Amino acid sequence: MGWPLDYTPYVWPAVVSTVIQVVLASYGWRRRSVPGAVPFVALMLCGASWALGSALETASANLADKVFWAKVQSVWQLPTATGGVWFALEYADLRRWLVRRNFVLAAVPPLMWLLLTLTNDLHHFLWSGFILDGSVRLVYNAGAWIFLGYTYWLALTTVLVFAWLFWKSPLHRFPVALCLCGQIVARAGYGAKMAGAISVTQVDPLFLAFNFTAAMYALALFRFRLFNLIPIGRGTVIDQMREGMLVLDGEGRIMDLNPAAEALLGLSAARARGANLAHFLPDYNLGEQTEITLGKGDAARHYALHNSALKDRRGRRVGTLILLDDVTGQKQAQTQLLEQQRALATLRERERVARELHDTLGQVLGYIKMQAVVAERYLERNESLQAKRRVSRLAAAAQDAQNDVREYILGSRAGVTTAGPLVPALGDYLREFGENNGIATDLNVSPEMAGQVFEPMAGTQLMRIIQEALTNVRKHARASSVQVRIRLRDGRAEVTVQDDGSGFDTAAVRPAGGHSFGLQVMRERAQEVGGTVQVQSAAGEGTRVVITMPLRPKEPA
Repeated sequence: MGWPLDYTPYVWPAVVSTVIQVVLASYGWRRRSVPGAVPFVALMLCGASWALGSALETASANLADKVFWAKVQSVWQLPTATGGVWFALEYADLRRWLVRRNFVLAAVPPLMWLLLTLTNDLHHFLWSGFILDGSVRLVYNAGAWIFLGYTYWLALTTVLVFAWLFWKSPLHRFPVALCLCGQIVARAGYGAKMAGAISVTQVDPLFLAFNFTAAMYALALFRFRLFNLIPIGRGTVIDQMREGMLVLDGEGRIMDLNPAAEALLGLSAARARGANLAHFLPDYNLGEQTEITLGKGDAARHYALHNSALKDRRGRRVGTLILLDDVTGQKQAQTQLLEQQRALATLRERERVARELHDTLGQVLGYIKMQAVVAERYLERNESLQAKRRVSRLAAAAQDAQNDVREYILGSRAGVTTAGPLVPALGDYLREFGENNGIATDLNVSPEMAGQVFEPMAGTQLMRIIQEALTNVRKHARASSVQVRIRLRDGRAEVTVQDDGSGFDTAAVRPAGGHSFGLQVMRERAQEVGGTVQVQSAAGEGTRVVITMPLRPKEPA
């Protein structure tokens, strides 16, 4: 079947309408992940098909072809109205109406209209003839007017949804106002033509109205960014932000970025928009990283990433906002400060170890030397019994010194726990302490403290304080068992070391005594990291050491 066509300039309004709507459909398809884009594409394609039918009707050389293309135009009336409602509901985020059942119900009238159009020559349910008044106008029967009434009900629904969104959301008012204006003009023009109020002589006024509607949609798309995740154009504040800003859609494509982000990534906005972020940052995992490094060597720059979910009014995630904050200077300063702190901590620990060795091991070695000299004098005078007693004291002192050295080595090995939880390392230390000294040990940890991690310095000092308390138990308490209990109290860790030994009178402790020195060391260690140490003891009732220590602050979610 051939369709001979004659050129006439009056075909151009319909051709222009077709081209504009195809271009808008293509633009919408590129942003199909944005809510409302897919139904907008369907709406534009239906309108373009309708306009193409009008162009072919105008250019047809014989009446039969004109009638055929008039029927083709008629087919697209219901799908166009249905697509308009679908677009309005999804763009206004009224998706609760877009369930599968409603989709099926909405598809029934267009399918029935198509079927009745194809078989109208058999039943004449829709139209009984046509009128030629510059173009072919079908003479509709009652059945057709029922369907056309349904079409206008859909159009009214579209207008009401857009009006509601205009009132509800100030950020959408400009693009919605344009869509609303286009819908009203198009439906008014179509109604006037169907009612015979407009006489078509050479140019179909309906497609002048359709061109106006297409122009409104184009203005909403390209001037007011109808499908942008940022409804309003970037303001001066965003353009002048020091932090780089990236707006991603639900599939990780870059929808927008500010000048700072362009400078950070070394690319233009025109090149970045629409591209996937992974093309420019292949090592970046969305939602899993909080920092990223760009560049290498001395030119490397460090950026803190702040991800925020972009959600629609029902709380569903439709995209991501990423802020890149340059923290290179902060990280360099933190690295230098950390190195200084490590060096200072090392010097303090060496000073403390030297003092402890002088005050403990130094005294023991001095005592051993004195006992050896006395034993030598007794041997010179052939007083073997007295000499033997001195040698026995010397051996006991040497054994104490050996125990001190062995315990210090054990404590140093167990003290490497700052990177992880304290409890496992403390359990290992207590087990070896009990085996080496014949003292029963028990570790009791409340559930909320089982996996707690302390600040590195606090964890180290807490371990040293517990070790010092246990050393005092071994040296002075004459205890058979010791219990260590850890629990959470008022947001701080509370550690209790309780033995069943002889105890002592805390008020009668001499400043130069062993107890006094050990307690002074424990308190100094605790004070350095914001902790406290309290000692409760009485003669014959054992000793209880209570240590409180701050916990590591929780990392931000």
